Amino acid sequence: MSIDVTIPRECICRQFEGQPGPCSRCGGPLQSHTATYLVDTRASSDADTFFISGDMGWFCAQCPTVIINLEEVRAFLTHGIIHGTVGEEFVVVGIVDLDAIPEDKEHLPLGHKDNPLPLVAFTDVTEEKEVKGEKRTSRRSSQVSSDRRGTFEERYEDVLQNIEFGIIRAYREDPELTDWDALSAVEALLREYQAESRGREREKPSLTPKAQAIYDSVKPMCEWRLGQETFFDEAGRPAGISLEPITVDEMVACLKRIRKSINRWSKRGGRQGYLTFVDQYIA
Repeated sequence: MSIDVTIPRECICRQFEGQPGPCSRCGGPLQSHTATYLVDTRASSDADTFFISGDMGWFCAQCPTVIINLEEVRAFLTHGIIHGTVGEEFVVVGIVDLDAIPEDKEHLPLGHKDNPLPLVAFTDVTEEKEVKGEKRTSRRSSQVSSDRRGTFEERYEDVLQNIEFGIIRAYREDPELTDWDALSAVEALLREYQAESRGREREKPSLTPKAQAIYDSVKPMCEWRLGQETFFDEAGRPAGISLEPITVDEMVACLKRIRKSINRWSKRGGRQGYLTFVDQYIA
């Protein structure tokens, strides 16, 4: 089985020896696969973030789920880290898609402004424990909203188009907008939803007027797709469009795809390369 690490998955953490058995969600077969994970840890009031790599993850062949061995994560954090704050409390945030790093960026540290972290965040994180013979489950984040299949662009084509519609709507109102304005707005939204995903308070963005115009156009689309806002037609009336909401983590993944597209087309076409490219496909 070929493992596609770009698929947003639900993560189930539990302690086991050897093989974990069938998938806890669907009963399907699991396959061990080596991957790089992002882990948040906390000790008292101090927190830190680490990358860990190994085969502690078992991927389901039938549903978007990965089972992670808690003991292997703890062992890595206890013995594999030299610098940093490592505490008893930790959460596996997602998979770092190292193959998504462009060759010309590989010399830059992950998280550098020119080499953003290619994180595929888990849509849900649960921890299963055996307590006196009974299985107890504690939930660490939101559940995946739907079973989307195919490539990422195919699974989230509608969401990506909604976001880009918001960007192009602002661009058509002000043709002087640039790809940099779009990038600033998208990154501001990314920071907000990443903070929400991790249970942190959103910070009000500080943007230029042009970037703010794009932000104000795109954010209602994002909130609508999250099920947090009603969609209105051009007459200002509720459009009555009913869609299954996506999760915050899925929205973060979609915004990252838009950011990647902006960087790619801006590099090819100049200061408005992305805007002019996308504009021709938005009705």
